[in-house]
Amino acid sequence: MGIYSLGLFVLLFFRPANQEYGQINYIPFKTIMGFLTGNVNFLIAFYNLAANILLFVPFGVVTLLLYKNPSRRLLLLVPVVSILLIETTQHITRRGSADIDDLILNLLGVWMGYLMYPFVQKVVKVKDLAV
Repeated sequence: MGIYSLGLFVLLFFRPANQEYGQINYIPFKTIMGFLTGNVNFLIAFYNLAANILLFVPFGVVTLLLYKNPSRRLLLLVPVVSILLIETTQHITRRGSADIDDLILNLLGVWMGYLMYPFVQKVVKVKDLAV
């Protein structure tokens, strides 16, 4: 998971330098609707939506692998705070754009990981890592 996280860090913060970042989107679903209504090339829209969701699924699965009985509060707050930290850091460092829709899509990915956990647990045998 450490190597995966490092790869995601590189993807999130080491983007081409010729792109301009600095705006913040506070309007929920504005970017998502732009992608879904066809205002953007299909492949770009698909990549952005799928990547923002799927890249965070492993964090949901791993959270449930590490914690046997996590509280609902932990399952909600930790991903929200973590993703807000990522979005804020991207904005401050100008290595990405802060977007409420990224938060929504990333959280959807984490929560999909929570839902996938029972299936992963049946397929993958992991030593008891739970805290």
